[in-house]
Amino acid sequence: MDMVRNFHMAQGLGETSYAHNSRLQVVTELLYLCNYFESSTYSISFLICLLFFFFFFFYCCMPPFSQMFQKEIIETVMDITLSSAMEACAAETAPAAVCIADLRCSSGRNTLSVVESIIRAVCERRRKATQQLPEFMVFLNDLPSNDFNALFSLVPEFVQNLKAEHDNGGGILVSVAGAPGSFYGRLFPSSSLHFITSFTSLQWLSQVPAGLLNKGDPINKGNVYMSPASPPSVVTRYFEQFQEDFSMFLRSRSQELVVGGRMVLSMLGRRSHDIHKKINEFPLYEALSKSLSIFVSQKLVAEEKVDSFNFPIYTPSTQELEDQVYREGSFTINSMKQYYKDWMFENAPNMLSKTFRAANESFICHHFGEEIIEPLFETHTQVLYERLMAGEDIGLCQITVVLCKSATR
Repeated sequence: MDMVRNFHMAQGLGETSYAHNSRLQVVTELLYLCNYFESSTYSISFLICLLFFFFFFFYCCMPPFSQMFQKEIIETVMDITLSSAMEACAAETAPAAVCIADLRCSSGRNTLSVVESIIRAVCERRRKATQQLPEFMVFLNDLPSNDFNALFSLVPEFVQNLKAEHDNGGGILVSVAGAPGSFYGRLFPSSSLHFITSFTSLQWLSQVPAGLLNKGDPINKGNVYMSPASPPSVVTRYFEQFQEDFSMFLRSRSQELVVGGRMVLSMLGRRSHDIHKKINEFPLYEALSKSLSIFVSQKLVAEEKVDSFNFPIYTPSTQELEDQVYREGSFTINSMKQYYKDWMFENAPNMLSKTFRAANESFICHHFGEEIIEPLFETHTQVLYERLMAGEDIGLCQITVVLCKSATR
């Protein structure tokens, strides 16, 4: 599969779309609004009303998601993002135009929520420093197959809301542009960006690692990624592909960021530093492997079809990320945090499977066909539920790193 041409999150706004199943950024927006209004001149009664809306929306309208929501992690990641954005666009340097890029933005309102929070935070910092508000240039990047039409239909309202909010303080200009293409390569002009974000994307590799065939015979049989059951040679191939891709990512961004510019990168990660350690770090993909093996036993899918299927995904450890940043040499690490939460509640399998489907459906469809999707994810949900009932872990690890472009290499 050509990742650049064909891979994308589930499109549209329906129940199985990525926009519908990636609500964490909406939660971060609400959390930021609470902090923003609490520190401003708005009344306590207004803050109480806002908090009431928050709890009503997530505990009454969306109870399953409210249980999955891990407030402390999301608050921390958003705090890191906003503080890094304010440092990158600090009043001391006071650029007249601030350029922001969101890499692998996908589609839907979630995409614009974090960008909106960043713009508000920078404007608040400028006000406190009695500096003129800057103009903003926002670049939204994803692969060309992304649903940019759905995304850009939301931009006029997004821009107008920000402009109206700041009109009394002198107005604000926000321009938005798409930047289709792979982030494993150059996307923007040299020294043009002040701040870059990328959320839950860098675990995706540019391609399935080469060398997973031995004289035409698959060597990762029964697995769909670098799993605990994979041979050591498969694990090595995945690690080498990660090294190549992440190094290219850093080199490209180092040319595009101004000196002192920041990147906040948040991705699925791995707790163990030993890539050959036989522990299950990613239960959602393990559940898919088991679901496909069930389909093989029921003769719904050919075994050869499953054996030749591998996801281009690698979940790095903090040590691996640190090593790659050091070797590339263009960035210093301002901070790196690792989070882990298990989702041990009854509806977690259903919620996790829907989110997993939204992110992976296009890749699965390309290999197996669309007709397999509905029954496959019914089985996937059931496998996760059985794992939960057996007391097995279905949590995920997330790593967030803040990088600053160095003055000299």
